[in-house]
Formats: sequence, structure tokens, C-alpha cells
Amino acid sequence: MTGWAKVPAAAQYAGLKPRSFRDLLKQGLPHSKLPSGTILVRLADIDAFLGKYAVNENRVDSIVDEVMAEVRR
Repeated sequence: MTGWAKVPAAAQYAGLKPRSFRDLLKQGLPHSKLPSGTILVRLADIDAFLGKYAVNENRVDSIVDEVMAEVRR
């Protein structure tokens, strides 16, 4: 999905409540504030911002594999 969204729609896109989404804005999520006060957020910026917090669930498996490889040597 591309384009811009107002806070309520952007929050829904991110799976958050608008109040929690506004916290992301305070934490540095890029956004634009129009002269009317309307805040717009680019959906691609939401993806990029949240992507910085992605957790690699398989990291534990790779650590175990590395340890086991060392044990076998």
C-alpha cells in the first residue's frame, strides 16, 4: 500500500490505537503537519519505522546451531 494517511487511518494500518500511534510520532516517526494542523504519515515510513524493531524469531535456532557446530569440532 502506498500513499499518505491521517493519524486514525495510519494507526489502524500499524495495528495500534491512535494514542499509541501518536507516541511513535514523538519517537521520531516521520510525518507532515499541514497548516490546518492535520498530521499526515506516509505508509512507507510506517513500514520502515516499525521494521527497525523487527525481531528475528529464528535467531535462537541459529545460535544453537552455532554452538552445536563448535561442540562437534
